[in-house]
Amino acid sequence: MKNNYSLSGLYPITPTVFQSDLEYIDNIKEVIKSGIKIFQFRTKYMSFKRKKYLVHKIQNICEKFSVKLIINDDYQVLKYFEGCGLHVGEADINLKRVRKIYGEDIIIGKSCYDSLELAKWAEKNKANYVSFGSMYETKSKNNTIICDHQILSKAKKSLNIPICVIGGITKHNIKNILYFKPDMISMISGIFDSKRIKEEVSQIHAIIKNHEEIKKNI
Repeated sequence: MKNNYSLSGLYPITPTVFQSDLEYIDNIKEVIKSGIKIFQFRTKYMSFKRKKYLVHKIQNICEKFSVKLIINDDYQVLKYFEGCGLHVGEADINLKRVRKIYGEDIIIGKSCYDSLELAKWAEKNKANYVSFGSMYETKSKNNTIICDHQILSKAKKSLNIPICVIGGITKHNIKNILYFKPDMISMISGIFDSKRIKEEVSQIHAIIKNHEEIKKNI
């Protein structure tokens, strides 16, 4: 399976609400060039044609800054973009089917909500990473399941693939999550709701880096 070199650190996800395509792409570029390794395109209400247009723009930026682009849910769009990965949720296309269609080389992530058993199943069925959440209340998704943070400790002991956390994470509570040593931290509103996105993501990177330095010295 594909090397997991990019599956670490801050893992931003696109917002679903924005004023214009130009502003959307400009904000995304600020985040992508900040030093991240992985980025996700996520949208639930958009035409196929517009999705392809935006993914094309975002993929070009990701390639320029050596960032891995993951497409949420839409395996049909994925067909048009070589080198991208896919993230699947509970109601999305079956993980095993995606792996069969696209082979061993693409990165596939799986949402596991608050279920360690689902995460174990995902690893067994060749997911490259699993995602737990929501860690906190979030505006980005309705009817979220709030995940007990202790599941992360259990997951770290049970799984051999990277672990991502998502849901309501901001610069104000990220230290609480870093304590559990997830491989990736996904953020949507925690980044894109800011009026100063460049400064916001810079502060988040600084918090993560500072936490890593503290760990080294313990």
